[in-house]
Amino acid sequence: MENNYDALTGGIVLGGMRSKSDIRVLLCYILKSLNAPFSKSALNEVLQSTALANFFEVNDALASLSSGGLITSEKREDDEYYTLTASGSDMADRLETDLPLNVRKTAVASAVELLSRQRAAYGADSEIIKLEKGYHVRLTLRDGDQIMMQTLLYAADSLQANVISDSFMKAPEALYSGIIDSLEL
Repeated sequence: MENNYDALTGGIVLGGMRSKSDIRVLLCYILKSLNAPFSKSALNEVLQSTALANFFEVNDALASLSSGGLITSEKREDDEYYTLTASGSDMADRLETDLPLNVRKTAVASAVELLSRQRAAYGADSEIIKLEKGYHVRLTLRDGDQIMMQTLLYAADSLQANVISDSFMKAPEALYSGIIDSLEL
């Protein structure tokens, strides 16, 4: 990895990305970690809210990755959504350790949180299933037809089952984020 500091640095914290190639690797790493299409505005929000990269550099890096065949894009509604190609995934695997661990963790944690909020808007569902003894509460988070997360919990009585269901429906992204955080991705 080159140590050439060639990126715009306005608004970037100490330890942020100051190399165009580092920004490209970080974007591939984020997309690989999420394993889901992610919008241009969301990638910008993640890297700007963490002050890891400049808006202009993120957009230049996305254009470069796209023209290089490392990511593909799909226009949806009013944004562009990016997906990592096999070549982009290989690059992320080869070069991810060139990025500082704290940068990788910060960027992915921020992206996962944002993705979970976005997905919560697509669809959360809760189903209470009566058992012979107690209840199962099935909690599902969807992105369109894709199931992002599905969890089955046991509840001793209907009151507990309803509390679990209601709590999940108020903030489904909290459970998703909590699971991701506990796995230390």
